[in-house]
Amino acid sequence: MYSLNLYQSWNTTDPAWSFMETSLDQVQPTSFFAATYLSNTHNFLVDGGASSRLESTMKEQTISYYDTLRDTWVKPTIKGQLPVQRKQHTAVSDDQGRVWLWGGLSDMSTYGGPNVYYNAWTIIDTQTWSATYPQVDNNPPPRIDHTATMISNKYILIIGGVIYSHDVTDPTGQLALNPVSMSSLLLFDIANSQWITITAGGNIPAPRRGHSAVLSLDGKSVIVFGGGMPEDKSTQMNDVFILELATMRWTAPSIKGVPPKPRRYHKAYLVDNFMLVAFGLSGDNTGFDDVNILSTSSWSWTTQYTANVAWLSGNTSSTNGAVRNNTGNITDHDPNSNIEKSEHEVSTETRIKAGVIAGVVSGGVVILGGGIFLVLSIVIFKRKQIKRKKASHSNAVDPASVAQDSESTMTDLAFEANSAIVQFQKPDNRSSIHYASQIEDGEHFYKPNAKSDE
Repeated sequence: MYSLNLYQSWNTTDPAWSFMETSLDQVQPTSFFAATYLSNTHNFLVDGGASSRLESTMKEQTISYYDTLRDTWVKPTIKGQLPVQRKQHTAVSDDQGRVWLWGGLSDMSTYGGPNVYYNAWTIIDTQTWSATYPQVDNNPPPRIDHTATMISNKYILIIGGVIYSHDVTDPTGQLALNPVSMSSLLLFDIANSQWITITAGGNIPAPRRGHSAVLSLDGKSVIVFGGGMPEDKSTQMNDVFILELATMRWTAPSIKGVPPKPRRYHKAYLVDNFMLVAFGLSGDNTGFDDVNILSTSSWSWTTQYTANVAWLSGNTSSTNGAVRNNTGNITDHDPNSNIEKSEHEVSTETRIKAGVIAGVVSGGVVILGGGIFLVLSIVIFKRKQIKRKKASHSNAVDPASVAQDSESTMTDLAFEANSAIVQFQKPDNRSSIHYASQIEDGEHFYKPNAKSDE
C-alpha cells in the first residue's frame, strides 16, 4: 500500500509516494478487482479480483475496506447472502453509504470453476454491512472491463467494455465476448430501478475496454481516457474524450503536451483542476508505475503537480471544492454548498434528463490476462488532524440551469414518456439481447461455452 501526498507539490519524475505500514493479513493479493471511495467515512472498499492461487479464503467473502484514519485494513462481516467472487467488474458508492457492484466474470482465478458472466446488481450497505440483490426487469447483457460513474447519486452511467452475447457472425449462435459501441451507453435510474439505453452522438470514440472515466468537477461531463482495443490485446490507446451529459454528445478536446504511454487497466482521479492517471498495462502486459497529470483547465499534459492546500481543506472556491474519484463521487467538503438543495436537484436533474431525451431521440426506439494493476489510493495527508464537515450536498451546481426551472416540468414529462418505451439497441449490429438466463445464488448468469475468451 502506498499513498500519494496531495498537500505538497511534486513532479511526475518524482511523485510524492510514501509506503504505508499496514497489516495485510486480511487482504489477499488480487488483480482486476473493483474499488470505490466511501465519502461518508473517508475509507475505500475493495471487492473481488483474480488470484494466482485459490486459497480457502478466496471461496469466502472478498470484501475489505481500508480505514484511512487508522491506516488499517478491515474485513467486515457481511450479513445475508455473500456476493459472488468475480473480477473485471465495477463498484460505485452513493451518499447513502451503499456500494453498487455490477458486471464482471467468475472463473478459475476467482472461485475455481468455469466462466460465469454477470448482469445483475449487488448492493452492499456499508451502514449495516448487508448485501441485497434488487430485481430489475430489463437487465442488459453481462459486461466486463467497462466503467461505471455515479451521477448526482441518482444515476449510474456504464460506458464501454465488452459484452457476453450472441455472436451474429457465428451460424451456431454461440455466446462470445463482443465489443460495444461507445455510442451505446447504459444509464441506470436508481430511484426507478430501471435501465435506459442512450445513443450518444458527436465524435464517437473507438470501442475500448479497461479505460477510465471520471465525472468533471462541475458535474456536466464525463472524461474518458485510454483503454485497450476489445479484440486486440496488443493495441492500447492514450486518447481523451469528453461526454457532455446535457446533450449526450462526444467531443475530443485538443490537448497540448506529451500524453502518457497508451495503456489499459489504469486508474484516473480528479483533484482540483488535475486529472491524475496512474499505473496500468501496456500492450505487452508490462505494468506502468508512473503518475501522469492532465490539466483540465488548460487541457494540457503537464509534469508538475501544484498543491492547492486551501482547496484540499475546503477553504476556497477556486473550483468546486470537491475531490472526485473514478466513480464520480464527492470525497471532500464542497465549500459552495450553501446553495439550497432544491437548486442542486433541479439543475442536475434537468441536465441528466435532457441528456437522456437527446440520446433517445438521436437513436430512435430500437430494439485479462493476469497483469496486476493497482488502485490509486489518494489519502489526504493525515486526515486525523483535519476537521471535516460532512458533505451536505453531493451534486454539482450548474447556475445556468437554474434559469431553466420553468422548463423542468415539460422536461420531466418528456423524460417519463421516453424512458417508458426505451429498449436496448444492438451494439455494433453484432449481438442480440435474447438469452436463456438462469438463477444461481440470487444472481443472473450465463453459462459459458467453448467460444468464450477473455
